[in-house]
Amino acid sequence: MGTGTPLTDGGLFLIQFLIGMVIFILMLRFLLRATHADWRHPIVNFTAKVTNPICFPVNKILPAKGRWDIAALITAFIIQALFVLFIGWMTGKEFGAVFIVIASLTEVANQLLDMMFWLIIIQVILSWVSPQYNPNTAIFIQITEPILAPFRRLIPPVGGMDLSPIFAILAIKLAQIVIVGSIVQFAQPLSGIAG
Repeated sequence: MGTGTPLTDGGLFLIQFLIGMVIFILMLRFLLRATHADWRHPIVNFTAKVTNPICFPVNKILPAKGRWDIAALITAFIIQALFVLFIGWMTGKEFGAVFIVIASLTEVANQLLDMMFWLIIIQVILSWVSPQYNPNTAIFIQITEPILAPFRRLIPPVGGMDLSPIFAILAIKLAQIVIVGSIVQFAQPLSGIAG
């Protein structure tokens, strides 16, 4: 994504990092609400306080109902779309509307799937290191349990070992490679079309 000068590349990297962090915290907000995580937990409380101002405009139009925080997803999509437009402006390319939508959707989907992947890894490591209940680490169980539950129903424990995290990780990575990757491959030729 080089644009020429090291200063410009450094600035672009910094903006990309900041946008990535914002998308990350919005995806965390979405997962925390979707999994009914305990809102008294400090991580959940922090996430809500940081993201409430960002999600406020979309929440006014689409108030959150039930467990699905659609405002967090839409806000992440809008921020990512603005970033794609910014990249186009910085690199002198005119991206078409279809490309911007697809690029933004796939990046948000990748972030969400990456977060699910790493949360499962963290939860597995914590279950080995601290098998007893710990209120500080219980949040990871709350977040990953709804992701792992369908795999546990399909794959029973073998010799007392829960293999559901392995199959969940495989499914997440396959979704990224096959589904999201196919969509990205479809969108690449559209990157030069003005729309």
